[in-house]
Amino acid sequence: MKCALCGGEFKEEIITFDQPWGDELYRFENVPAKVCSQCGEIWLSGEVAKEMDRIIEKHEKPIKYERVPVFSLEKLAHGS
Repeated sequence: MKCALCGGEFKEEIITFDQPWGDELYRFENVPAKVCSQCGEIWLSGEVAKEMDRIIEKHEKPIKYERVPVFSLEKLAHGS
């Protein structure tokens, strides 16, 4: 399978995937995915994407919670 963005080759990997959903961000571990070896583009199968959607919609209990630091690049955005 070739990457539509760069033409690179996809390889099977197990990844951690962050899924934005509304104002929330959900992190999924041990996600089977195809990752482009050239540009890093991620491709998830329909089955994997549906399972992540199901977990979020059903409000399943996560295996853990993580605190995530937030940084601002405001100075760069405003040319300072």
